[in-house]
Amino acid sequence: MTKRKFPFFPLAFLAVVFLLFVFLHDLFGGTFLASSAYNSYTLQANAWLNGRLDIGMDIPWLELAVYGGRYYVSFPPVPTLIVLPFAVAFGEATPDHLIIALLCLVMLAETYGILRKAGCTERQSVFWSAFFILGSNLLWMCTEGGVWFLAQTANLCFCLAAIRFAQSDRRTLALAMVALAVGCRPFSVFLFLPLVTLFLLRDKTAGTLSAKGVFLRLVLPLIPAALIALAYMALNFARFRNPFEFGHNYLPEFSGAAQFAFRYIPENLKNLLRPVRFGDFMRLDYPLYDGFLLFLANPFFVLLFTRCRKPGVSGWTALCAMLLNFVCLLMHRTFGGWQFGARYLVDLFPCLLLLLLPSFKEKSPRNWELVLAAFAVVFNLYGALAMHFLYA
Repeated sequence: MTKRKFPFFPLAFLAVVFLLFVFLHDLFGGTFLASSAYNSYTLQANAWLNGRLDIGMDIPWLELAVYGGRYYVSFPPVPTLIVLPFAVAFGEATPDHLIIALLCLVMLAETYGILRKAGCTERQSVFWSAFFILGSNLLWMCTEGGVWFLAQTANLCFCLAAIRFAQSDRRTLALAMVALAVGCRPFSVFLFLPLVTLFLLRDKTAGTLSAKGVFLRLVLPLIPAALIALAYMALNFARFRNPFEFGHNYLPEFSGAAQFAFRYIPENLKNLLRPVRFGDFMRLDYPLYDGFLLFLANPFFVLLFTRCRKPGVSGWTALCAMLLNFVCLLMHRTFGGWQFGARYLVDLFPCLLLLLLPSFKEKSPRNWELVLAAFAVVFNLYGALAMHFLYA
């Protein structure tokens, strides 16, 4: 029996990343254990602990749904479950910044585990994990525990967990993780497509793709996911008398215009082509609203064109799921509002990782990819600092 090697390198890497957040929050004024001003999930968690579904007051700078004269958190509810134990311990002083930093470590660990399971070496797995998480909008987002960023990071945590469970053919857990991700970001529902396809291909290879086999190995594992969906619907009905309403349609800011519409797609696509320029004295000039050139803050997307040569059936379904998610995001009126880069595109990362996994096993990082990753981390570290010190 082979002795299992202690994972010193990946654990040391996680410790260094944790120190990075400690250092950053020290620069921000000692905020690591502080609450975010945008603490919607903390407010919702404390409301639940007090036996109520609304938060009991209006807070003008938060995106609160107004229904029946009451104020509700307008975002899907699952991140509240993550915040809940902290709310029990800390009450209204819940350390949102610490929570999201811990979620970042979870994402790094999950990505590392996925890459190792796919056949990458320890060093390759640490490198691609760092590029994937720290060389993206997530680096800035994980320095601020606001409601929007907690939703996106929690979503990615559940999606990565789903992929990890799917790799081990733990179908019930994989599909349940996707259902929990939907309770963070609803368009994660498209991740069901590549995972179900993966399971069907495995069953076909194993010769179990009969009606009975599909029922036992696919339909039954979907039951917990369906129960989670029913729980969402029950909560939605209890709050808004509509099982499909999370609350966004009752936001005052969208009372005069649709939140999602096809007419927003051309403008949002154009925003994703906006460059970053040098101004006077080499000062960077970039848009702060609705995103800029998608390959700059998220260079991982470049690999989509350089490494995905023969995606196969699973790869094509992952690509279709990613494109469907992308189109739905483009239909949003603000496409993320105030931000560094185009943070909504982080929602596409799970399908992007599924597409790229086979190539990571086949080819080690090339020199230009090492340089690209270094640029990605440095640029997003600059973005994290700039958004706090220059544009807060």
